Amino acid sequence: MSKIQEEIARGNKAAEVLRNPAFEEAFEVLHNHYLETWQNTHPDEAETREKIFIAINVLKDIRANIESVMTTGKLAGEEGSKAFH
Repeated sequence: MSKIQEEIARGNKAAEVLRNPAFEEAFEVLHNHYLETWQNTHPDEAETREKIFIAINVLKDIRANIESVMTTGKLAGEEGSKAFH
């Protein structure tokens, strides 16, 4: 399998993950849980709020990474199709 084919395959897998209802639900449940936990903290729980902030940003980073893999796969597909024309 060529490098372009590998990138396309990875991109397709990433797209499948992002379209997966279980994945989307897991992200939504976690995000809502973190926000609710943050909203219920007391003023003296700054460390807890910082940990929640980090957790929310990790969720964003995971999604961004998967989206990046998907985009790379799409671009590889476009490059591959140009090479064959």
